[in-house]
Amino acid sequence: MTQPLTDSKASWRVLLGCCLVALFGVTALYGSTFGLFLIPMEQQLGWTRAQIAFSMTLVTIVGPLSMPLVGWVIDNLPLRPLVLWGVLLQSANFAAFGLMGGNIGVYYLLCIALMFTATGASLLTLAKVVQQWFDASLGKGLGILFAATAVGAVVHPPWVGYVLAHQGWRAAFFAMGLISLVLGGAAALLLIRERAPGERRAPAAKAAAGPSMMGFLKDGTWRALAWWNLFFGFAIGALMMHFAALLQDRGLSLAQAAAMLSVVGVGGFAGNLLAGWLIDRFPATWLARGFVLAPLGAVVLLYFGHGLVAAAIAALMLGLFSSGDHALGAFLARRYFPAEAYGRASATQMMAATLGGGVSPWISGLVYDATHSYDVSLMMTGVAFLLATFAAWRLPAVSDEAATAVPAPAGGVASVSDAQ
Repeated sequence: MTQPLTDSKASWRVLLGCCLVALFGVTALYGSTFGLFLIPMEQQLGWTRAQIAFSMTLVTIVGPLSMPLVGWVIDNLPLRPLVLWGVLLQSANFAAFGLMGGNIGVYYLLCIALMFTATGASLLTLAKVVQQWFDASLGKGLGILFAATAVGAVVHPPWVGYVLAHQGWRAAFFAMGLISLVLGGAAALLLIRERAPGERRAPAAKAAAGPSMMGFLKDGTWRALAWWNLFFGFAIGALMMHFAALLQDRGLSLAQAAAMLSVVGVGGFAGNLLAGWLIDRFPATWLARGFVLAPLGAVVLLYFGHGLVAAAIAALMLGLFSSGDHALGAFLARRYFPAEAYGRASATQMMAATLGGGVSPWISGLVYDATHSYDVSLMMTGVAFLLATFAAWRLPAVSDEAATAVPAPAGGVASVSDAQ
């Protein structure tokens, strides 16, 4: 059995760089503040919330088609140049949002473009860098990486909300592009590098091409993990993209709604760190079940509760128990499938998460436009969390060596059962 290499100081230095790039990336910057833009853009541009949220659905339509290519790129191209170009392009894309007029078609095109421009500096790419550098503490490393996005959910909503309130949504987009370029670019340039092949843990055997897309689709473990990602992504997408607007409709101010998004970020930071610590010590499949069932409590509280206190408790629960699934999903992809196919395995799983998370904000927007209430959307979200929990129960147990000790069969996937 191959012994894991000791995680060096260089591993943690690279992790720091990845965390800073993630902190000023699209997920942390725009993902945590999207809801704050709904009402200002609705008021100034005359678009409905369903029309604005439909941008996520368009990303969903295009995203699954591009994910296999994205996974291949991550598995086959040098990662450091990919991250540097990604920071540059996503920053330019943010600035382009601030220049658009009232044509919603331009907004949709920019949203689709952001999906491609952000690929180089995406969490998927950064997770690939981290898994190169960590062996003994892979779970902890991934947990810290995804916790960085939760830090963004704490620090970004207040200042973005301030800029929105005092300078408008165009200035907010310009500011997001500038901070991404300067701070994210510096971290990528100074801290991120790839691990030399001789320093990595060597797998027992290496497939020439790794699993094909058809091989993934035929694998029962891949399908169970995909259903888990699909339903969880659906629930989180419906809830988080409308969270700020939901709270404002229930009497909270823009500043209070932004503060609640920061509370989600605090919970997410703690949840990712907790998940990373737990992953290295307990079966990841057990954690997958608990971390998707627990957010149901936040949905119930939002449905029946009112006021700032109820919103704060729900926000904390939502962040704490929903964010850990990012580290869990990345860890499970690494353990279920060969290291050489990590990019493709993770990218194809993101197809499911993107599908769920992209369709649900639009559906919630349509439901709101029809009923002028988020109650039905909350019930829909609760059902999705329950279905995600059911899918998690179908995931097989995973061995620490499953992904490195078993070569992928031709055209297929090295399953956990093959290793046991």
